[in-house]
Amino acid sequence: MYNKIFFLTNTRADQFNLAMYIFKNDIKMYNQIPDNTPAVFEIPKNPIDYTLLPFFKNWIVGFTCSEGSFIIKSNNDGCFQLKQRIHTNLFEAFKLMFNTNRKIDTTNNFNQFGVSSKSDIQKVINFFSFSGLHPLVGLKYIQYIKWLNNLRESLRYSTLNYPDAK
Repeated sequence: MYNKIFFLTNTRADQFNLAMYIFKNDIKMYNQIPDNTPAVFEIPKNPIDYTLLPFFKNWIVGFTCSEGSFIIKSNNDGCFQLKQRIHTNLFEAFKLMFNTNRKIDTTNNFNQFGVSSKSDIQKVINFFSFSGLHPLVGLKYIQYIKWLNNLRESLRYSTLNYPDAK
């Protein structure tokens, strides 16, 4: 609340709004909870507004830790993916952040943002390694380092700009 950082997915925002309503109104009984609770923070209404949030880039790092993948496909193409339930504006904002025209896959009520072209993979590397954002952590960081090492060994991606080997 103090730093004006808030949830950007509908499910988490709804859960946060409900929790804040319960705390602010000192609700003790389930039947006192209304069907709709007021929003504490408004989720952006369009993709550009997401990109204007001061915390959005670091939020993408955290979202990647939970919903992202760094993949080497069976054809040895590198791929970066973000996947979650349908949230069109958020996923269009990813396209803006990574400056790509890749189509968002909407199969089975999920959005999937994925890039694998050489130029898009460089943008992903720049984002996670050279932008000064909060670093990936834990298993996602390990996955990222392994992905970078596999890309370095690939003829297709060998000319990309990589961070110093770790």
